[in-house]
Order: sequence, then C-alpha cells, then structure tokens
Amino acid sequence: TFTKEKNNPCMSNMKRIYITCLFLYMASTVSAQSYDIVERRNPWNAGANVTGIMVDSITVSYAELYDRNNHGDFHNYYEADKLWNAGAIAKSITHLKNYSLTGSFSFDHTSGRNMSGSMFIHPGFYPVDILEFTPGRKDLQTYAFMGGIAKDIAPCWRIGGKIDFTSSNYSKRKDLRHTNYRLDLKVAPSIMYHSDDYAIGFSYIFGKNSESVKAEEIGTAATSYYAFLDKGLMYGAYETWEGSGIHLNESGINGFPIKELSHGAAVQFQWKAFYGEVEYSHSSGSAGEKESIWFKFPTNRVTSHLSYRFSKGNAAHFLRLNLTWSRQFNNENVLGQETSNGITTTHVYGSNRIFERNVFSVQPEYEFINSRRELRFSANVSSFKSLTTQMFPYSVSQTMTCGRIYLASTFHTKLFDLKTSGVFSVGDYTEKSKTVKTESETGEPPYRLTDYYNLQNEYETAPRLTLEVGLRYKFYRRMYAEIQTEYTHGFNLKYIVGANRWSETIKLGYTF
Repeated sequence: TFTKEKNNPCMSNMKRIYITCLFLYMASTVSAQSYDIVERRNPWNAGANVTGIMVDSITVSYAELYDRNNHGDFHNYYEADKLWNAGAIAKSITHLKNYSLTGSFSFDHTSGRNMSGSMFIHPGFYPVDILEFTPGRKDLQTYAFMGGIAKDIAPCWRIGGKIDFTSSNYSKRKDLRHTNYRLDLKVAPSIMYHSDDYAIGFSYIFGKNSESVKAEEIGTAATSYYAFLDKGLMYGAYETWEGSGIHLNESGINGFPIKELSHGAAVQFQWKAFYGEVEYSHSSGSAGEKESIWFKFPTNRVTSHLSYRFSKGNAAHFLRLNLTWSRQFNNENVLGQETSNGITTTHVYGSNRIFERNVFSVQPEYEFINSRRELRFSANVSSFKSLTTQMFPYSVSQTMTCGRIYLASTFHTKLFDLKTSGVFSVGDYTEKSKTVKTESETGEPPYRLTDYYNLQNEYETAPRLTLEVGLRYKFYRRMYAEIQTEYTHGFNLKYIVGANRWSETIKLGYTF
C-alpha cells in the first residue's frame, strides 16, 4: 500500500525502509505519467474522505487549455447537431511536511446551434423537466472549484475537509428565450484513524444543488410559443409557456426554481492493498418557492467502492468494483389560494405521488500500469425502473437495462503518448400500461409527448460503437500538445436522423 507516515510510532522501522524504497521506485515510474494516473492509483481519491490523499506521497499538478468541436446527427433530442466548447482546467495534489492539499479549478464555455428540447442544464437530473420547441443558439458557461486539506493531528489520527463548488449559466437567444442559473455544492469534513496495515475513515457529507429557469418572450409573435412540463416518461402538461400548468410564469415567482438539499455519511476501510467505502445520503428536493411548492421529491442514494492493488515485476495491477443504488419519489401538491382582506394565501390541500424511479448500477474495472504502457478495461450494467401515476386510474411502468464495455490503452515513449480507446454500448427497455377498473366513468389519460419519448429511448438503448485516438507530444520542460479524434456510430436506428457523430479536440498543457 501507499502510506505516508511522519513521526508515527505506529509504524515499524522495517516498514519505513520498505515504503521509502517503494516511493523511490514509484517516483521514477510516475514522474512522466499524467495526473490522472497518480490520482487513480490511490483509491481514497475516488471517495469522500479527503484525508486519504495522505496515504500517497507523490506531488503532481497540471494546467491545460482545450478546444473541442462536435458534429453529427447521432445525439439526444436536446443536443445540437454542431457543438463547440473550449476551456481551461488546473488540478493539483501537493504533500508538505505534516499536511497535504488537493484542489482544482476549471472554466468551460459551450455553444450549440439550432438547439431545442430540455430547458435544463442537466436534463434528467430532476424528476421533472421542461421542453421548448423553437430551435436556436444556446450558450453554457461553467465555473468549478474544488479544494481540500488533510492534516496529521496525532500519531495515528488525521482530519481534513473538502469542498466542491460548481456554478453554471445557461442562455438561449431566440424565443422562447430562457436563462438558467445552477449551483452545485458539496462539503465533506472527514477523519481517519490509521495504524500499520489498516486505516478507518468517516465523512459527513452535505450537498446542495439548485437551478432556476426563467423564460421570456421579446415582442409580439404571430403565434404563441408552447412548452411541455415532463412529469415522468414524457407524460405531462403541454400548453402555451405562460399557462398555469407549466409554472414558468407564476405570479410572485421568478421563473421555475428547483433545488435539493442532502445529508449523508460515508465509512472507509483499508487493509493492506484492499480498500472499501460505503456512502449513504438522503436528499429532500422541491420545485417552487415560498408557499407555492409544486413538487416534492425525496431521494435515497447508496454508493460503494471496492479496490484491490497488487504488483508483479515493475507493473501495478488494480481491480475495482463500483456499485450505485438510488430510489426517488415525486409528489405533486394540490394547491389552492384564498384571499382575505386583500391578502392572498396559498394552501396545500394534499399531494399525489405521480412518479418514482429506481436506479442500480454495477461497474467492475481492471487497470494495468507500468512505465511504458497503460491498459484499462471496464464494464457497466445499469437498470432503470420508472413508474408514472399522474392520473387515476392510469399508470405506466418502464424497465430499461443498459450495458457498456470500455477498453483503453496508452503507450509511452520519450516524446510521445499514443492513446486509443473503444466503447460498445447496448440497451433495451419494456413498457407496461395499466388501467384500474372503476365503476365511474374515467377521463382521458394524461398527454404524452410520444415523438420525443421515442427519440430519448432510442438514444439511450441503441447499439453504438465509439472509437477514439489521441496523440500527445511532450516538449519543452514538461509542456505537451495533444490532438484527439472520436467517432461514434449508432446501429438499428428508427427515430434518430443520423447514425454518425464526430469530435475533434486539441489541448495544450503543462505538468509540474
């Protein structure tokens, strides 16, 4: 294992000598390797406990500028045929005498033409969505910051804290116009006890995410602009964007605000080369503000990470297993307003459960690293179960299963790195409708946006093959320039217009 100990009586002298030799060897093999390798080889970096950065001792940093162009017809319904983005990113892991630091900063600008569909920055993140139907240019700017510190406070104890902050601005410049502001925040104070071959850690995790969608129309149009509020499986309300069923133009409310607050905890354990972590969180989500809360959606999430490392000769081998489970409900409130003495008060008369979804994902991974080459192989199987019950007595359930196989390799020479990767994905889904028999007459079922539902499902489940090739040239004092190209082809398409998607990327960076 990688263990950094300073003035620690819990470690024997023989182990100090062994780890010192191991550090000298690893320093010689990773000095020319990327930040990603140094970050991935320490399994604590994949979890919530920042004190785990002190298990390793290699200091590495990099800064990078990039420019990427995407084009082609094989994309989801809310994405652009032509998409361009550029940005900068810097990351660092630094080890000092009695404490260690980690941090990153990034900025990204993305611009796409003829975009419509979802008005949210991350479609599908929340259990409700809003769609608009007039193609136009959209611009997204994302700022992200992460910082963490870990410190020895006693011979066998460490404490630390980590904060992740991301802010995004999203805008569309053609009616129906909209402007979005999104915030993602996560704070995780942590503690670790370590002694010789084992370490135990604990983290408390607080999270908040929020987004506000503000729509507007400039001037007077010959026809009205319509929008669709998706309440699950593309069932919902379709009407003019100012209609009461869409909630984009509610009196006294600025746009469509939505948020989640979460609290959670994680436990980590390491014994020699084995590492494991289990994390649980509960979040309370809501859409609306003040007294007008339209939706409430609680969520339970569990994630776990298992990792094992072994060495053979001058090579390091890693086995990893990631598991994810979540369950979410969405309840729609029944609201009413009463006016007394000129004061209007909103009351919640009750709520109906209109949607629920369960997600389970399994991802095993193998990685091989030595001084000349890298190899990564992973597979992922995900199961998505959804149920919409917007209107009694109608209900619709969907079960979707998606699989993915990923293989990547990198060959290092003195001046060049050659990177290749391939991904094959496939999926399938089934749907069942049910109508409860009643003695009274039932109304029409809720409206469904069928065309977009078909496009979304086909993109998620269609067989596809993605190939990527990249070449990095390392020159003056650890600077590098890199070019990448990626091609994706979808098979057996029925609803998506085209089967091909291309991207080209250029990078300029510095490793230090």
